[in-house]
Amino acid sequence: MDSGAGTSADHIEQAPLPVRVRKGAKSNRPRSPPAAAQTRCSTKCAPASETQKPDEAQDPQHRPWEDLPVDILGVVVGRLPLVEDRARLRSVCRAWRAAARLYRRPPPPLPLLVLSDFSFASFCAKGTLSGVRRHVPLPERETASAGSIRCVGSFEGWLVGVEFNKGRYFGDLRCFLMKAFSRDVLRLPPPSAARPFDAYSWSLPVVNGSGVMNFNAGPCVMSFCKVVLSTSPDSGSKCVAVGISIIKSAAKLAFWQSGMKWWCVCDGDCITELVDIAFCQGKLYMLSNNEFTTDLFAFEISEDNNGLMVSRVEGAVVELPEVADNIYQTWSMVEWRGKLLIVATYSGDTEFGFMIFQVRVFEGDLSTNPVGFTEVQNLDGDCIFISPCSSKSFRLCHNDGAQEDLIYFVHGNLCPEKFVYNVKNGMMKRLAAVGSEDKFWAADGMNAAWLFPTE
Repeated sequence: MDSGAGTSADHIEQAPLPVRVRKGAKSNRPRSPPAAAQTRCSTKCAPASETQKPDEAQDPQHRPWEDLPVDILGVVVGRLPLVEDRARLRSVCRAWRAAARLYRRPPPPLPLLVLSDFSFASFCAKGTLSGVRRHVPLPERETASAGSIRCVGSFEGWLVGVEFNKGRYFGDLRCFLMKAFSRDVLRLPPPSAARPFDAYSWSLPVVNGSGVMNFNAGPCVMSFCKVVLSTSPDSGSKCVAVGISIIKSAAKLAFWQSGMKWWCVCDGDCITELVDIAFCQGKLYMLSNNEFTTDLFAFEISEDNNGLMVSRVEGAVVELPEVADNIYQTWSMVEWRGKLLIVATYSGDTEFGFMIFQVRVFEGDLSTNPVGFTEVQNLDGDCIFISPCSSKSFRLCHNDGAQEDLIYFVHGNLCPEKFVYNVKNGMMKRLAAVGSEDKFWAADGMNAAWLFPTE
């Protein structure tokens, strides 16, 4: 893993993000301590070796900011839902930085929406998005080609980036995992690099289904539109990355695991039109459409001498409730408390244009074929965030003012819309964004991804 100067926190703290100010303000500056406190002491921390005068040591009004009690700092951090605000607190001095991390683990910060060019918007507790802010800093090696670098996935605090070939049909030039706001980078094999002639291959029949899945490390041209990870690259467990590649209507899956020099490519007659992929309970699930049915495939992943090995593929037919012929369905998969959910979005042409008018959430019973589905009426206080590149369930109840049992959508190019769906009452509303929206939809067809920072 590559590592440059500075930690994750250091990088944000050295270049503070702008904060929102009321209309009419002249500039955006990092927040300062209260004005009353500024009249009493400097915001700069006194060096540890500095000797205080006896009368100052007895007067609380003259104590430096670094002496603020650790338990108070812990409470303050827990009340800051935005990752950039937590970074500003840590940037006050080293004592605050250490106290913020050592006292107790605060609730996870609210997610960010990372756009295809790595600029981002912050999600606020009241259910709105800030305007597009500065870019997530790219690794030094990728900066030279920043115009062709796109985000195609995320997992916790990590982003998946690719450098795409402008011809698109020639495949991506390279792929990497990057810890946001850090210099930690894990470079993956180029998606379209030539493989050795002695590359291994194997085939597996689809259990409880028909057809065969072919796996090989031979030459293949791939252009990723979505990549999912089994775990965080710095979790201590081996991280498995799986990407969806679609070139000239040819759909493929690509598998990679830590230590592998090449992608393992999966194709076959069973894979026609890929809908979505997601990890759940250690397995990879894939939704695929063909002319007659929609199928759900489960891949069991193990290891052999060559690295990653798909040891079993099981199929099942998906039979969601039927809708009218003129209705377009979009399906997304997400793991929620160990269960696999399918979120179905129904849209179509109306007198007001192409609109999304219904959302339904189903929990899949993976033990049956066809897969049994039960409609979900509440998320037990959780929320779900869905975008073309990433989907995740998240508990918002730790943040004051946040509503529960909502699904936040950022749709792609077919219907470029941001909206919120209430699972309990079925109501939908637009997901408000502050400022210009011209960056929320990339002209080259790339999409946004939700990012969930860990601190």
